[in-house]
Parts: sequence; structure tokens; C-alpha cells
Amino acid sequence: MRIVLTIFTIIAFIFSFSPEIFCQKNEGLSISARDVRLIAIQNNLEIKLARLDSRIKDTELSYKEAVFDTILNGEIGYTDDQRKAASSLAGTKNITHDYNIGIDKKLRSGTDVEIDFTNKREWTNSPYVSTNPYHESQIEVSMTQPIAKNFFGLIDRGNIEIVKWEIKNAELDSYIKIEDAIISAEKSYWELVLAKEDFKIKKEMLKKAILLFNQHRRKLKIGLIETGDVLASEANMHIRESELLLASNDLKTAEELLRVRLNLNKEVRLSPTGILAGANLDTNIMESMQTAFENRRDYLSKKNTIENKKVKLEMKSNSRWPEIDLKATFAANGIDAKYSQAIQDVYEDSNPKYYVGIEFKYPLENNEAASEYEKVMLEKTRAIVNLQKTERQIISDIDEGFRKLSVDKVNISKMQRVENLQKGKLFQEEKRFKYGRSNSDTLIRYQEDLLKAQLATQNAYLNYRISILDLMDAEDSFLKNTGLEQL
Repeated sequence: MRIVLTIFTIIAFIFSFSPEIFCQKNEGLSISARDVRLIAIQNNLEIKLARLDSRIKDTELSYKEAVFDTILNGEIGYTDDQRKAASSLAGTKNITHDYNIGIDKKLRSGTDVEIDFTNKREWTNSPYVSTNPYHESQIEVSMTQPIAKNFFGLIDRGNIEIVKWEIKNAELDSYIKIEDAIISAEKSYWELVLAKEDFKIKKEMLKKAILLFNQHRRKLKIGLIETGDVLASEANMHIRESELLLASNDLKTAEELLRVRLNLNKEVRLSPTGILAGANLDTNIMESMQTAFENRRDYLSKKNTIENKKVKLEMKSNSRWPEIDLKATFAANGIDAKYSQAIQDVYEDSNPKYYVGIEFKYPLENNEAASEYEKVMLEKTRAIVNLQKTERQIISDIDEGFRKLSVDKVNISKMQRVENLQKGKLFQEEKRFKYGRSNSDTLIRYQEDLLKAQLATQNAYLNYRISILDLMDAEDSFLKNTGLEQL
């Protein structure tokens, strides 16, 4: 048990848990609703998976930006050619050494730039070659600029822009999953608090039933009551024992569910410190609606999807254009028996080569590009309809959540009143019973009425707290209201 307490001491230090988080060993780990939120952020497996999904999506950006990476290429080669030749002028043996290096780079303007520096050494046993062996060095710079399809890199940049929108949506989806996981954990916490109160109430009712049974046994001995009254009180006592046993099992089940939500070991006993009473959310339906439209991540995600489709539509529109590329090449070489002189000739630019041209390519039917453009047009329309659908869903969710919140709040006062009345009724009946003016059946029935009223009151408290969490969930404001948005 000391090891367990040590582990949670460390967790408490890291997350600044409340100082009351620990209590006596036999009471287990004292935990508040705030502690549940913080432990869930650290331990909950659904939250870990949501964060991993977001991080995995982030890697796609660098993958798409790789189109603008600088590529270094090179070649070192040796060729020994002793094949037969048709011309008697060619030698019977030719040896070539190649030493080449180059750089390729695509700019964000869509321009492809290639710089190649090639070196070659040729030797032949042909007697008709004037320079043998000789070195040839050449530097060549080529540029290709799209001026129609992928106009100045529109498609390349568009692919990156699309991934950025997808990453934003992945982050929103991750926050939705994180918020849902924390809310589920907190609901489980309050259900554990209810189970604890249920156990406490039924334990008190068992004490009353035992007291009544003992009173009946004493009165039976002196002949003040009949045997049937004793049997009734004994049956009532056993019923209360059974109810307490079931309540104990429900308490353990609720504790286990919370442990699962928090991803804690089974050996860790949880003792909630919160009380169901005292919750309050001061808001109105218009404020709640405004908060939802500002914060709902599914709504923001639908907006992002529309922007994504706009970018994709612009790209597909451009894809319908023909491929027209403006090309320009400059090259200079040097040939000499000495490698250094061949290099010098290149630098002196005494043997230049220039090329400027336009290359054209266009499929006459162009069915693929037209089909993709039409598809994206429909996808954009669908995204707009989905946004409108989400708007309607938000209005419905807030309206339902706010109505339920209002009803549950009123229900608390009603159940509190009923409980007080049942307490007063039982108190008066117990006084009458002392003076022999009541019977066992009535007293047991009144105890049952009080038990139901007490449980109904606690359930009303729980329902109100759940309604608050559900409304925050509908607004997507839970993380913000609890100060967890930046964790």
C-alpha cells in the first residue's frame, strides 16, 4: 500500500492536487472531481489515443512539404567497352570514367530547378582520336516553369493547404474525444458519490430496522405486542440487510468503473470527497446557444471542411488546363587532355549552350480532370449542407440540454421537500409507536417511504450534475470552464 501511496504522491505533486487527496490507509485514496479530471488527462487511454491520432496526422504536413525538398544526386561510374564496332575508326577498347553530381529543387512558385555538374574521362585504343585520353566537364542549369496547369505552383501549394485544414480538423476531433473522456470520467465519479450515499442511507435504515426488531423482541417478552409484529420487524431487518448488500456491490461496481476511466490499478481504493448537493450553473438558453456556436468543435470542423473544399476546387479547376511548361537551359563544357584545363574552360564560359522552349500537353477529352472537378463541386455542396445540419443539431442539443437542466433543478427542490415531509412523518410515527399507538406495518412502511425519498433526492442531485455536464458537452465548453483547455 505504501508503494501505491508513493505513486499518487508523485502524481499529486505533478498536477497540484488538492492537499486533502490523501487520508487514512483504510479509507483508500481520497479524490475530488478536480483530481478526477487531472488524472484522466494523464492516464485515460482514450485521451492517449486521441493525442496519438492528432500527432500522426501532423506528420502528413512534412510529407506533403517534401515536394519542395532539395535533392542531391550523384554518380560515380566505370565502363570498359570492348564490344565489336561497325566502323574501323572505332577502337576495340574504350574506357570511360564518370563523376557526376547535381541538385534538384522545386520552388514554391512551381519552378523546377536542376543544376548538374558532370565529369567524364574517355580513353580508347583507336589510333584516329586526336586527344587520348581526354576529360570533358560540363555544368548545366535547367529551369521549368508551369504557366497553365499547376500555374506557378498552385496545385503544389494547394496540397499543403489541404493537409493543414485536415490537421486542424484532426486537432478538433482530438479535443472532442479528450473532452468526452473527461466528462465520462467525471460522470463516473458522481455515480460513485451517489453509490456511496446510497450505501450510507441504506446502512442507516438497517440500523433503524435492527433497533425496531430489538424493541419488538423486548416487548414480546413482556406481552406488549404479538408474535406477528416481531416476525414483520425481523423480515424488514433482513430486507434492509439484503438492500445494504446490493448497495455494497453497486458501490464496488461504481468504484471499478471509475478506476477503468482513470486507468488505475485494481489495488487502488477510491474514496470520493465530493457531495452531490451544491451544484449550480447560472446561464440562459441564449447565452448557451451563443457559447455553443462559438465553441462547438464539430461546427468549427465543418467550417474548416468547406475551406478545404474551396482550396481543392481551385486546384481541380486549374487541373483542367493544359500542361504548358516554359523551359530554359544553359550549359557550358570544356574538353582537354588535362582535367584542370577542362574545368577552366567551363569557368571561362567559352563553349555555351542555350535553350528556351515551351512544352505543351493536353488530353483532348480531358475526362479525368472534368470528372474530378465535378466531384469536388458536389463535395463542397455536401459540406455546406453538413454545416447547416450541424447548426440545426446544435440548436436541438442546446434546447434539449437546457430544458433538462431546468427540470432537474426544479426537481431537486421538490425531492428535498418530499424528503423533509417523509422525515417528519416517520418521526411522528416513531413517537406514537413508543406509546403503543402505532403498529409495525405502519412504521416499516414509513421507513420505506423515507428511504425512497432520500434516494430520490440523491438521484435528483446526480441528475442535475449530469445535466450540467451534458449541457457543457453540448456547448463544448467543459475544458474551458474547468481550466483544462491548455493541458
